[in-house]
Amino acid sequence: MSIARIILAISLSAPFMVVAETLEEAFSKFQECQFKDFYYAPNAPESKPPPYLSERGLVPYKEENGLYFFRVRDYMYGLPVSELILPGTWDMHAVIFDVPLEKSQEIFKHRFGHVFAPSEKSAKGEVPALEALIGNSSQSSLYCNEVEGGE
Repeated sequence: MSIARIILAISLSAPFMVVAETLEEAFSKFQECQFKDFYYAPNAPESKPPPYLSERGLVPYKEENGLYFFRVRDYMYGLPVSELILPGTWDMHAVIFDVPLEKSQEIFKHRFGHVFAPSEKSAKGEVPALEALIGNSSQSSLYCNEVEGGE
């Protein structure tokens, strides 16, 4: 049997690979602070974790004030991500990058044309904010606050 036939036989017999949801896909509407079905509600009877979490078997390492904290090792727009903060009862989404604010601003400026500096609009949950992580200047966070009145 030729090498080509062996490779073909293996590829046809292997199960189809399912492509996991990326952080970019999960946060695809972050510029409008919209996160359709990207929350964690372990006690809701019909709720199941979003694909990003379930595909990776991620579970929160802590819950605080209606927010769930997940340790991750991933990349978003080329920036290393170490943590996600997702809503349970309080609607806030955050991505923690393992780079200082200046580096994350550089990437976001290049990709989106601005640095998402905190503003009145970000305080109202209309747009995201990108800031240095409080208590750790070697990390930065991209977050969206709760929107008054919900989506």
